Amino acid sequence: MGTVIGVGLFALPFVINQAGIMPLFIYMIGLAIIQYFLHLLFAEAVLSTNDKHRLPGFVEKYINKRSKKFAFLVEVIGAYGSILAYLIVGGLFLHQLINPYLGGSIFLYSTILFAFVSLIAFFDIKMIAGVELILTAFLVVVIGLIAWRGFGHIQLANYHLVDWRSIFLPYGPIFFAVSGGAAIPEVCRLLSFEKDKIKSAIGWGTFLAAGLMLFFVLVVLGIVGAEISPDTLASLGLILNDGVITLALIFGLLAIITSYIVIAQATEEIFEWDFKLNNKLAWFLAGFVPYFLYLIGWTDLIRVISFSGAVAGGLSGLILIWLILKIKVKPEKVSVINNKLTKPLAYFLSLLFILGMIYEIWATIN
Repeated sequence: MGTVIGVGLFALPFVINQAGIMPLFIYMIGLAIIQYFLHLLFAEAVLSTNDKHRLPGFVEKYINKRSKKFAFLVEVIGAYGSILAYLIVGGLFLHQLINPYLGGSIFLYSTILFAFVSLIAFFDIKMIAGVELILTAFLVVVIGLIAWRGFGHIQLANYHLVDWRSIFLPYGPIFFAVSGGAAIPEVCRLLSFEKDKIKSAIGWGTFLAAGLMLFFVLVVLGIVGAEISPDTLASLGLILNDGVITLALIFGLLAIITSYIVIAQATEEIFEWDFKLNNKLAWFLAGFVPYFLYLIGWTDLIRVISFSGAVAGGLSGLILIWLILKIKVKPEKVSVINNKLTKPLAYFLSLLFILGMIYEIWATIN
């Protein structure tokens, strides 16, 4: 749940303001169900295999080495997009918290965030899981405080049902926002002696996170309305100019940091587990490449998460679906999770992901 609730949460109000609240409900419910299924598919892959792998390693084992290269490219693009989004939003949050006292640019604070996370990226996963639990609980409390403090400012006129011109706009950002696949191998490791609880943990983590994000978007839009900007908390701060926003910035920042660490670790594991690189080189490749992208000006948050969600996320989903069909033929061991994946369902989801990718690429070009 802590991995799912990340930077995507703070980008959704701006997107939904353009598309309308009807697409919010349709996409959030539909894509949460699809991501839950993808999370379970990934868990089945992990639990059906003896060795530790990320997606490229599974593809090599069950399909072939040539396909592994494509899976690697897809996974790394998605991971770099996520880390880039964390740098963009985390830098904004740090700037809003510290700049009034110490000064400094957003670029400086994003660099500080990058340096901090890079230094602690080797933390033990159990420690991170405990921190995630605490921070997620605090984030729930903060969202409740925002709703309570802003209740008197909520106006029905700030909601509009649908703008058909932007009907497909939320697909990529919401698909990105409800994704938590990077944490699945860690969930399986943490519950290795209680494997019967893995499916329940994935379900609660996915759907509670989606419900919380839906509630957050409705509250924020009700308070701010058409004046919402991509920097959600700054827009809220113009109306709720008090300690609640400062608290939201602090815990939003901490939630981003812990999710950033999980994604950075997952990216390192791709290089270590699936390509047998030493941990220092894996650490460098996982952290410094997205920072370089930030340096050269890739700072459009909505475009980054839309592309990461619709294109990288869609391709990753495609690979995972057809990978599981291969694994089911000859698993290395019996998994406690055995998903019912039929060929018609595989074709339906594949078509959905392909259409989403086509739209996002078309939108990016235009």
